[in-house]
Amino acid sequence: MRTFHHVLVPIFVCGVVELGSADIIESFDVGEGLFTSTVQIDFANGNGYLFEVRWSSGTTTGWDLMTTIADEVDGFSLDYSTSEWGVFLQGIDAFGDSDWGIGAGWPDVEDYWHYWTKDSAADDWLFAMVGADVRTVSDGSWDGWVFLSAESPQPIGVPAPGGLLIGTLALFTCRSRRR
Repeated sequence: MRTFHHVLVPIFVCGVVELGSADIIESFDVGEGLFTSTVQIDFANGNGYLFEVRWSSGTTTGWDLMTTIADEVDGFSLDYSTSEWGVFLQGIDAFGDSDWGIGAGWPDVEDYWHYWTKDSAADDWLFAMVGADVRTVSDGSWDGWVFLSAESPQPIGVPAPGGLLIGTLALFTCRSRRR
């Protein structure tokens, strides 16, 4: 019984930790400049991509980051429209992953790209209150794009806090029983 318990706990803990991270398929470094911002793109199928974008201008926007990625990365393209209200991202194609939508199914289906921001890696994601073409980025800032979900971008390869707590408790429990 003791062996079974020791096998079951790690399987459970690994399962919890795995659920707390996104599947980042690939990371890229693009652009030129002294400053860096990160763009995370999460597709509906669970695949995610991370882009470290370098820039120089103090008026660089979140949309400038996206067009830099599209201009410099083979296999990445954007579909968007512009109007007097700004830029509306309709679709992203990246390395075989593709999501497109204009919100036609809303409110039943979140079939559009949701824009999220945070000032640094340590901050929580916030749903953007302005469009990417209006938001001025800062050194170390993050932009996130998520399709088909109103959830913020998923953590990248970092165990979920609940998974860490359960893992710590499981290890403590296993050690206590051995004594």
